[in-house]
Amino acid sequence: MLAMRRVLLTGALVALIFAGYGQTTELTARLNSGTYYFTGESVESVEQINYNLTTEDGYTNNPYGNRMALSYGISATYSRITKSNIRLGIDGGFELLRSKIDINQVSLWDGTEATVEEASGRSIMNNAFLNVFPSLGYRLALQSINLDFDVGLDAAYCLASTERGKATSSTRTYTTVVDRKTLDMDIRGRYQLTVSKDRMGGYLGFSNGIRNYRGGFAGGTNLAFSQMVRFGLIYQLK
Repeated sequence: MLAMRRVLLTGALVALIFAGYGQTTELTARLNSGTYYFTGESVESVEQINYNLTTEDGYTNNPYGNRMALSYGISATYSRITKSNIRLGIDGGFELLRSKIDINQVSLWDGTEATVEEASGRSIMNNAFLNVFPSLGYRLALQSINLDFDVGLDAAYCLASTERGKATSSTRTYTTVVDRKTLDMDIRGRYQLTVSKDRMGGYLGFSNGIRNYRGGFAGGTNLAFSQMVRFGLIYQLK
């Protein structure tokens, strides 16, 4: 939480510094979507569910998948555009970012022996974030169309991270619900292009995480970093 406060304070101070140089002020609402996934040596595309038949619960052996899952969110952007078309902005909002890994088998334990069943399914990592995106960019005005090129950092405070898995074998369906929160703050470099005309527009962006989600794991190689391809719609409120 302290890291989030520092990011917010830094963004506010930068905005105040540039405020005196701004020619235009804009406030924009955004509906956000995209595909979220993990990269790194510890990331898999296919895994198994480990399931205890006595307690009727289980977990995905490695939930950090490189399969893309649809994500969504909502945010608002405050920006200043100078006379030389330099943009300074800060975007804040909520996002639910989801990654996926396929399941091909279930490893079962009944209290005395282990067995394996072939199965088909998937596990989804649902990550809820409060996200702040301070950015610096440039506006290219082409008649009635604006092209905005922005770079900056996502400072994403993790509210919750939950694994939800489901796999079906020839005998039954197995489900998992597991708390998977391993860090409070994810930091991602972000690059974004926005196209707008009048008050409407859309954007495309890419975020590359630098925080290791498996940093606290012991034994072997433990590297898993978030990545996201973003797209969405914007509406200028002011």
